[in-house]
Amino acid sequence: MQTREVKRQEDPLPVIGASQPPINHKKLSLIMIGLIVAVSMTNIDSTIVSLSSQAVQSGLGLTASGIQWIVNAYMLAAAATFPFCGHLSDLAGYKRIMLSGTFLFGMGSLCCGLVPANSLSLMLMIFSRALQGIGSAMMFPAAIGILFSYSAENKRAGNMALFFAITGAMTCLGPILGSWLIQYSWRDIFFINLPLALVAIAMIVSMIPKDSPTTEPGSQHIDWAGGLAVGLAMIALIVPIQQGSTVGWSDWRIIASFGASLVLFLVFGFWDSHVDNPIIKLRIFRNPPFDISQLAMLVAAVIFQPIMYFLSVYGLLALNRSTLMTSLFILYFFLGFLVSALLGAQLFNRHGMKPVLLIAGLIAATGFSLMSLTAGSLDKGLPSNTVWLSLSMVVAGAGIGFMFSPSSTDAVNRAINASYGEVTAINQTFKNFGGALGMAMLGPLCTHYFALDIHKALGKYGVSASRAQAIADTIGSGTSAGAQSQFASMPQSMRNMIMPLIRASYASGSSKVFLAMGCLSLLFIPLALLYPRKGKQIFAGKTIKNQ
Repeated sequence: MQTREVKRQEDPLPVIGASQPPINHKKLSLIMIGLIVAVSMTNIDSTIVSLSSQAVQSGLGLTASGIQWIVNAYMLAAAATFPFCGHLSDLAGYKRIMLSGTFLFGMGSLCCGLVPANSLSLMLMIFSRALQGIGSAMMFPAAIGILFSYSAENKRAGNMALFFAITGAMTCLGPILGSWLIQYSWRDIFFINLPLALVAIAMIVSMIPKDSPTTEPGSQHIDWAGGLAVGLAMIALIVPIQQGSTVGWSDWRIIASFGASLVLFLVFGFWDSHVDNPIIKLRIFRNPPFDISQLAMLVAAVIFQPIMYFLSVYGLLALNRSTLMTSLFILYFFLGFLVSALLGAQLFNRHGMKPVLLIAGLIAATGFSLMSLTAGSLDKGLPSNTVWLSLSMVVAGAGIGFMFSPSSTDAVNRAINASYGEVTAINQTFKNFGGALGMAMLGPLCTHYFALDIHKALGKYGVSASRAQAIADTIGSGTSAGAQSQFASMPQSMRNMIMPLIRASYASGSSKVFLAMGCLSLLFIPLALLYPRKGKQIFAGKTIKNQ
């Protein structure tokens, strides 16, 4: 049972934008539309690229590992720069940073669409996707700051909830929009961002009043050294995780990269605990409920960010479906996610985070376990029966959706003595770093088991283990048509016999990924048990005691 007692706080938080006068409802609605267009552009992009991975891969002649790096570059760049961008938005002004981020995201999209198909394709695409990630990192804290600054105090919670609900729901448009654009060219999935960016920039310029820096006097600088250390530490950790299975875990470069990551994290911790205005206030993490909510977000992101990629490839390759049918297939996951998100928010408002995490863990683990069982059943004669798979996707999506929004809200509520730009940056850093970590871990896991099953199925036809690994890496994010091109020299009758084995092999590899996601979901349960029953959350200058 939870009761809440609200009282005035003696030392208010440094609430961002508190000095800005509220504006009328009509103008604020137009501002919100501009912000939603800009932020939704980044959410849609994350799913549209996953769905279109095969077209990008074949268009640029990339391997499965290459396309995974293209997906990961965006999240890793965003995670590494979010700490900077949270402080930068507080320091330079939200409107200025929002415009800069939208422009940079648009330029990154343009560069992605113009990447030529040559030996530099992968490097240029990774660079362009990183630009998009940095632009996204600039936009999000600034958008939160603008909304909070210009909303009346009694309207802030409702405006924020509406903003998060709409931008989150826009993620569902990615698969549908991608399936339509991919009929013309894979480059259009990036070019579509250009008119959206122009619309957002026009609305932000015309509607949002001129802002001013909101950081308190005496903190008018950015901790560049600390931000650089933590950003490089994250990169140094992700690279060996993704490359370890390829070059070998005992390779000196892998060991050195892990060592460098550890050293950089220690340097960051030491540095930021000894400077006046650190890039991340480490004392924020002295609040156990805040820490648990952030860890829950990290675990959820490890699952949620990569799931779109694996479901896309599963539909295209294992089920041999069209891009359009695959996009509709993915919507089952989002259906469960969105419906459950509303229920999770209601439970959180009534009873706090503890029961939310417990229920989310049980539902998600059940859903992903069922997905693992049904996805890997292609070799048992069930390739066309996806009813149970669809239902299990709804359950899995419901588990993640149940806790996704509450964990962010709880983290922000409990961050003491930090601006909302800083707290949003920390939350989004965990989210994007989790997504990059998930792709780095689960991508090689899928490719490894895919190659093992290819060798097991085709070894009798003379396909060696190394050849099976090469096949898995080449077609690991492609369609059945792309897979057939790997056996073009074989007679048609032989290809007809091999392709079902290839589809079943990828289905088996995917089932291992879904099982791993189910195991990760179980981590929500110990986090729920560790979550304190009694605590104090501080939000917008008010103290709320939970029992």
